[in-house]
Amino acid sequence: MVQNEEKEKLLRDYGYPVQSIPRLVQEIDSMSLDKVKKLILPFNDITADKSFRRD
Repeated sequence: MVQNEEKEKLLRDYGYPVQSIPRLVQEIDSMSLDKVKKLILPFNDITADKSFRRD
């Protein structure tokens, strides 16, 4: 449980939308914290220079 709290904090620190964090934590539940740190990028880096279209 402590690792999930640490993963949640990491996602918050990285700027992921608050409403998305519970789902993301479920998806990365089986991964180690070290693997998650290596795998994810700050949200702003992922979305930089991209426009989101809603059709």
